[in-house]
Amino acid sequence: MIQIWMGLLATVMILVGHGEAQSCKPEPRGRFHNLARGRPAFQSSLYPLENIGLASKAVDGNCNGDWSIKSCIHTNDDYEPWWYVDLEAEYAIATVVVKNREDCCRERLGGAQIRVGNYGGNNSKSNFLCGTITDTRADSMSTISCYGSKGRYVSINIPGRKEWLHVCEVEVYGTKVYGQG
Repeated sequence: MIQIWMGLLATVMILVGHGEAQSCKPEPRGRFHNLARGRPAFQSSLYPLENIGLASKAVDGNCNGDWSIKSCIHTNDDYEPWWYVDLEAEYAIATVVVKNREDCCRERLGGAQIRVGNYGGNNSKSNFLCGTITDTRADSMSTISCYGSKGRYVSINIPGRKEWLHVCEVEVYGTKVYGQG
C-alpha cells in the first residue's frame, strides 16, 4: 500500500512540479506515463459525420483542439452522454487530464464528471467521482485528482442533461494495482 501511495505522490509531483500536464504530451519520466494512450475507448453514440469523432480520438496522442483536424471525440446530442477508456487492468489513478475543444462549443464540457472504477459504459456513472470540469475556456486543460482511486475504467459523463460530448485528449496517470484476483 505504501508503494502505491509513493508512486502516486511521485506522479503528482512530476505532473505539477514540471508542468507537463499542461503540455498535453508529457515526456515519460521513470515508470510514469499516460496509461490511456492507445487503449480501447468507447462512447454513448457517434456524431454522424463519417468516423471523425470516434472514441479512440481522445487517446491517440494528438492534442489539437480543433474539430476539423479530426482529433476530438464527438457524440450525438444524447441525454447523459458518456465516454470511457478501458485501461485493460486495474490501476490506482492519481490524475486525469482532459483537453477541451478550442474551435467552438467549449462550454458543453462544463459540469462533465470524471469517474474511475470497474464499470464501463452507461454504468460508469456508478464509479468513484474524482471531480467535475469547471474550466471551459477555449483550449482549456482540466487536471482532475483521483486520489489513488482504483479501477480499470476512466470515464467522462455529462449528468442530468441532453448534450453533445466532445473532448480532444484524455491522459491518465497512476500505478498498476498488483495482487488482484
